[in-house]
Amino acid sequence: MPNWDKIYKAVNKGGQKWKDINDGVMPYCFTEDINPLFVNFIAKTKFKNKSVFDIGCGEGRYLIYLSALGWQTDGVDSSQTSVETTKQALGDKAGSIKKADMFNMNISPNKYDLIISISTINHGFKKDLSKLINQVHEALLLEGKTFITIPDKKCINTWRTFKKHRMLDDNTAEPLIGPEKGIPHGFYTKQEIEEMFAKFKNIKMTADKTGQWLVVATK
Repeated sequence: MPNWDKIYKAVNKGGQKWKDINDGVMPYCFTEDINPLFVNFIAKTKFKNKSVFDIGCGEGRYLIYLSALGWQTDGVDSSQTSVETTKQALGDKAGSIKKADMFNMNISPNKYDLIISISTINHGFKKDLSKLINQVHEALLLEGKTFITIPDKKCINTWRTFKKHRMLDDNTAEPLIGPEKGIPHGFYTKQEIEEMFAKFKNIKMTADKTGQWLVVATK
């Protein structure tokens, strides 16, 4: 498992943030930003129970945002520092926020209106991501939705931290510089992502300014 706790602790001590390192090429990491497309998605979509599960909640920005709108908030992160930060920020409104490896965890079936993962779910190999996407499908209520970011293959050539990298297989590379040095990152074509989301309906994919696909899909 990548040592995300080490990364978060370094940032909390005043280390350089990813947005700064990448000159804005990879936003939404360790910043105050909420993706404006997410804000628009939440505003325009009806959810019955307002229950959300965040895979890789980080410092809890998205859960804090949704909690303020009356959502029930659950999530996981592999960093204990992040988990504690999120719990503290949510206070008594925190749901189940746990430390877990996203590729080796259990999510309760048929529970959530929405499952999100921002700049996280691609940190691994295709077989692991495909299995996790199927688990996401099972965890959603009928008509539940995803809001998940997955980078396109072209990002290998556009993201600054991948200026020096090593390919691990056809879909996976690891950067040789920067704070995520040595951590596997998956990069996929639109067709490959659609295949992974084959169990879903109404799949909508929008490319953001970083080259990541924003995948909104319905169970």
